[in-house]
Amino acid sequence: MMRAIVLRIALAAALATLAAGFIATHQASAAELRPRVEIDGAIVTLGDLFEGAGDLAGHAAFRAPELGVTGALPASEAIKAATAAGLAVDRLPAFASVTVVRRSVTIDDATLKAQVAEAAAARLGAAVDTIDVTIDEPVTPIAAATTASTPIALADFVLQSASGRFNATFAVDVGDGSRSVTLTGRAIETLAVPVLNRPVDRRTVIRASDVTITRIDKRRVPGSAVIDADEIVDMAARRPLRAGEVIASSDVEPPRVILRGDLVTLQYTRPGLTLSARGRALADGAKGDIVSVLNEQSKRTIQGVVTGAGIVAVTTSGSPTVLKTAMN
Repeated sequence: MMRAIVLRIALAAALATLAAGFIATHQASAAELRPRVEIDGAIVTLGDLFEGAGDLAGHAAFRAPELGVTGALPASEAIKAATAAGLAVDRLPAFASVTVVRRSVTIDDATLKAQVAEAAAARLGAAVDTIDVTIDEPVTPIAAATTASTPIALADFVLQSASGRFNATFAVDVGDGSRSVTLTGRAIETLAVPVLNRPVDRRTVIRASDVTITRIDKRRVPGSAVIDADEIVDMAARRPLRAGEVIASSDVEPPRVILRGDLVTLQYTRPGLTLSARGRALADGAKGDIVSVLNEQSKRTIQGVVTGAGIVAVTTSGSPTVLKTAMN
């Protein structure tokens, strides 16, 4: 929350004496007081306060508020300081005070965590966006000087690779000095993996809407884990799978489109010849699997490739006459 404070006149006796001598030689110019000024430095000049300050623009008038603080300077005090310096004011302002804003760079938790992530990524040889940083205690935002080339610098960083625990010390430029800030927490490298957003029963086909991508500690991801979501979408679960669980490649299989005991259509196709018959599957089968099918009419067992739900393409070798006999 912005704090309003009344600025104290910081003109020293030496400045007053200098201004008196300057008045005698300087041709005063008309100037107009601004209702609001924003500054970066520690001193408010006449050029900050007045439009048209001319050669007197760099003349020091008041001490600025603290970094990040907004102050209220009585207009009468500003006029008095300008007059003392030999600056002619065009007209008296209608407002009673001037709002003086001391600009700053806000250093908060997000800023500090970003610095830690960069340091941890460099230490682990990882990409910055794969580093997850959590801190033990939140830090009260700090106002840093905008005039600093580096408002915040990481002075010391210790990372325990086994646990991910870190201890970081920062130096924050606060204008008239440096403030030390210590931060502790965990910084770990994460890996993006697909997980289910709901439980899935055995043999249930996994749809794209069932999958979400989450980042977890890379050390917790087994080598058999599925990393690409395309490897599990439209696949069936071999066992019951929990929501949020890392999925191994052995946990999924192509969905079974034919189950043992299902009635299926046997198909045999060659140029100029198409044969079909009804049969009963003797085993489960996914698309592309080879299954055995009992022709219920001839009571012969024929092998074929599952090409779709309830469809088996016959693969038995032999002449069409022999095959026709087997199918009929």
